[in-house]
Amino acid sequence: MVLILAAGIALLLGSLLSYGLAMALILRVGTGLIRSGYRGQRFWRNVAVMMIATLIMAAAHVTQIALWALVFFLAGQVADFPRAFYVSAQNYTTLSYGDILLPERWRLLGPLEAMNGLLFFGLSTAVLFAVMSRLLVHHLRDEIGHPGEAAVATGSDKKLGGG
Repeated sequence: MVLILAAGIALLLGSLLSYGLAMALILRVGTGLIRSGYRGQRFWRNVAVMMIATLIMAAAHVTQIALWALVFFLAGQVADFPRAFYVSAQNYTTLSYGDILLPERWRLLGPLEAMNGLLFFGLSTAVLFAVMSRLLVHHLRDEIGHPGEAAVATGSDKKLGGG
């Protein structure tokens, strides 16, 4: 059981690393797109930013599923990689049809992978919300201006007009 828990912890850390790389990529790509004008009043540009962030996160999730599947396959717990990927995807998404089970000794990895999937789906939701919030702020700023800009402009107009 200690070996199985150690493998589970190693897989959780590997998943964290792959997800961290995906988040770094989203930050780099998202920041670059927003700085280059893919924000504001252009609806399709905002959609493109959200789609890119979503695709990067989906790739991170598939990578994590494949990582767990590779361990299942290399440990000889599942006959072939496609079947291992299927078992892993069921665990990661907490779908769990139960039509293919890991051998009893290795079943503890199923709940560990489910926990991993739940945590990273939650993080993905948070990242999408953060990206969408940032796009909304830029859109509103472009549409109505920054609230501080109006106050500064009004104050400077009074000074210039002598009022």
